[in-house]
Amino acid sequence: MGRVRQGRGWRAKVVSQTMGRRDAIVATVALALGAAAMFESSKLAFGTIHSPAPGFFPWWTSVLIVLLALVLMVQSLTRPSKAGQGSGRIAKVALLLVVLSAYTFLLDPLGYLICTFILVLFMLRALDPQRWTVALGMAVLTAVGSYVVFAVWLSVPLPRGPL
Repeated sequence: MGRVRQGRGWRAKVVSQTMGRRDAIVATVALALGAAAMFESSKLAFGTIHSPAPGFFPWWTSVLIVLLALVLMVQSLTRPSKAGQGSGRIAKVALLLVVLSAYTFLLDPLGYLICTFILVLFMLRALDPQRWTVALGMAVLTAVGSYVVFAVWLSVPLPRGPL
């Protein structure tokens, strides 16, 4: 009996250390992607808060990604998660940071509608698994609905892409 408990404790410690390292790796990748997106978006005109230019939103989004990645990195290095407690949630947040960084890079070449559709579909299938019908419906509704609100109703210029 003593060996079994000792074995479980050893395994839990290894799993905890492994998850802490994985979170640190994901945080590093998110930090690098966020910093690259911040650098690239700084090449665009920035504008002001009352009159934003094309680089305003991507730059602030990149800053947020970098800050969240730094928080995740500090957490993963200073407080490794205990086995089964919070590590899945942290991994999902880190994955979302990476996906949002990719969204920032792909927004201009693919356009707002395609990128937003893919982002919402990914979130509803990979991060919070939903049925395909629900995920596809919500992705279309979100992409088209937000496009109508921002591009049509508010006249905000959005990246067009191939569509």
